[in-house]
Amino acid sequence: MSVSEQKKISGSSSSYSEFEAETPTVLTTINFNNQDNEADDDDDEKLNKKINMISEPSKILELIENLSSTTNSIELQIIINNHIKRLTNALYVFLVPLLPPNDEGLVQVINDKVLDKEIRFLVSSSDIRQISLKNETLNNGTCENKNELEKHFSQVVEGVVGTYTNTLIYCIKNPLLVHGMHKIKSKSTIALLVCIAGDETQRKNYELCIQETFKYSIGHLLTSVELFEEKRVRGQCQNLLRVAKHLLGKIGDLGELLKGVMQEAKNITNAERCSLFLIDDNGELVSKVFDGNDSSEEVRIEMGKGIAGYVAQTGKLLNIRNAYNHPLFYKGVDEATGFKTNSLLCFPICGGPDEGVIGVAQLCNKLDGNHFDKCDEETATAFSVYCGISIMHALVHRQVQKAEARYKLSQELLLYHMKVPDVDIQSLLNDTTPLPNFSSFNFCPRSVDDHTSIRISLKMFENLNFCKRFHIRRPKLARFILTVEKGYRDTPYHNWHHAFSVAHFAYCLLYNLKLMERDILSPLQALSFLVAGFCHDLDHRGMSNSYMAQTGSPLARLYSSEGSVNERHHLSQAICILNDSSSKILDGLTTEEFKECIDYLRDLILDTDLANHFRKLNDIKKLNSDNVKENQELLMSLLITCCDLNDQVKSWETVHNVAELVYAEFFAQGDLEKQMGLRPEIMNDRQKACIPRLQIEFLDSVITPTFEILAQIFPETNAFLDQITINRNHWEQLITKDEHNSME
Repeated sequence: MSVSEQKKISGSSSSYSEFEAETPTVLTTINFNNQDNEADDDDDEKLNKKINMISEPSKILELIENLSSTTNSIELQIIINNHIKRLTNALYVFLVPLLPPNDEGLVQVINDKVLDKEIRFLVSSSDIRQISLKNETLNNGTCENKNELEKHFSQVVEGVVGTYTNTLIYCIKNPLLVHGMHKIKSKSTIALLVCIAGDETQRKNYELCIQETFKYSIGHLLTSVELFEEKRVRGQCQNLLRVAKHLLGKIGDLGELLKGVMQEAKNITNAERCSLFLIDDNGELVSKVFDGNDSSEEVRIEMGKGIAGYVAQTGKLLNIRNAYNHPLFYKGVDEATGFKTNSLLCFPICGGPDEGVIGVAQLCNKLDGNHFDKCDEETATAFSVYCGISIMHALVHRQVQKAEARYKLSQELLLYHMKVPDVDIQSLLNDTTPLPNFSSFNFCPRSVDDHTSIRISLKMFENLNFCKRFHIRRPKLARFILTVEKGYRDTPYHNWHHAFSVAHFAYCLLYNLKLMERDILSPLQALSFLVAGFCHDLDHRGMSNSYMAQTGSPLARLYSSEGSVNERHHLSQAICILNDSSSKILDGLTTEEFKECIDYLRDLILDTDLANHFRKLNDIKKLNSDNVKENQELLMSLLITCCDLNDQVKSWETVHNVAELVYAEFFAQGDLEKQMGLRPEIMNDRQKACIPRLQIEFLDSVITPTFEILAQIFPETNAFLDQITINRNHWEQLITKDEHNSME
């Protein structure tokens, strides 16, 4: 039969098929691809006769037919083993594919017996050199230069055949690498080891059988092994994804997660026991859980001590086949518990690139084998990634839970100190003293005392019909207003008086411009608008957003990523009060109305940050009396800004007094900045600030443009522009007076 005919018969769809008819290189005493091993003429004649005897067409056709019937690597190995065994009459035959990239040996079949558990082991380059160059035979320990292969093979063969005898090993080169095609990247050119139990004197005959056999089977076999590995890796990935899903479902409970990690680690490696250690703040390995069971006492291991300590310190996996022979193994635990540790697989658990090693998992005793193999190492390494992610999430989740608990406790403490006595509620509700006419823009809210301002606040809700429309009970409303009043600090400017002034201006806009009656704002928007006026500066510390961010204050750390540090804190405080059962004035709303109201409240309070106002200013300038109903969000943003700045459109006496309060607060911040080595802005520097000039600049850049837009939409507010002009003239007079005094 010609080579071309053989190719047609054995044609395979695999990537190796075009090389199968080439004679595979058997690296023993004879190598047909090596000129140094050419036989003399007499030997050639004898070899050719033997080849002819082996190359019987019927046997070759039978082999090819059997090979073409399957792509399963195990079935192919059985076919090849049986074929070689019939030709050589050997006691046993088995194949050892060397898997790239590390030349890991794989034993699955001996003769036609499939192993219960495949054996994987690393085949070192020295092993390959010893077999291929020194032509040595593994003969049950009598070989002078025995290597690790003998240990693996003797254990496997004795378990299946019952006896281990002289084993001849033949190395088969990878045909793709022989022909310079580097599709498969491996450390060596050897693709397969063929192991035969036989007589050393028959080495040449065995070699001819192997060459004849693998001439037609090497490509098909290697492709099937490659497919087997791909399937195994795919199954491993699917299993790891299942494990990850299971573990991520336990991140809410660190203890349960750790138990789950250990159970899954045992399952995927088929280990008898597992211990898990985490590194604490002192740099020690700590575990309260062994083999899924809680221990009453912590077990601590110093970093670098023992096997677990070594792995934690170095971050390297340790696969120990004989624990008692390892210098780092401590026998005391076994002696105390009666447990016998045979093999160990200890691997690090990393929390990420920045975290490093956060723990160590230690697996004991392989149940279905003598020790953990390379596949277990790969599985453990991949598994450790999911463990690290899950444990880090659990630790962060625990920190978040603790932070939430502390926050809740602090809020409860805050509300406790803000708690309003019932006697104050009754005193407020029973007071029938006549109130001044506060529904006019001309009314000065800063002219009344605290008690009167609270009574007026209560009356504003009633005058706008909010109590009836939204089912707000007067005692709860009274408690809400008194709680808000207590929520303001005693700062020079950002205090209850400012909040009442802003809320009063909001009330006047709603009442005098009839925003609800004209359907410009809905009742729910109007309610949110008034509540925002009261709550927009809750718990203000008298410091600007820039100062908070620059000094890294707790509020800045909490809110800086979102911007508007102060305003977000005010919003948080407002929602806290509104959610308290004793001051929950919005409990008459439906769920949808409540959500909508909170959304309005959030936008309104955040819009009191002038930085947000300037971002929206170009859109706000487009507002007019014809399009406000279609642009309610922009209108509400404009209105709350006007409310926040309303002191600037009051009488000159009010404006002058308020300026002193504002700059007292500004200068206090500037003094702190100087103490910290920072350079304050001019308006915060009491040595450099010229209040009249700063006020004129503020009027021209902020106040006048804002109230011009308001007057453009609502002409009845033109009086505010007139008052701004009056106040500006007063500031100019002060500048002139100061310049005149300085000249004198």
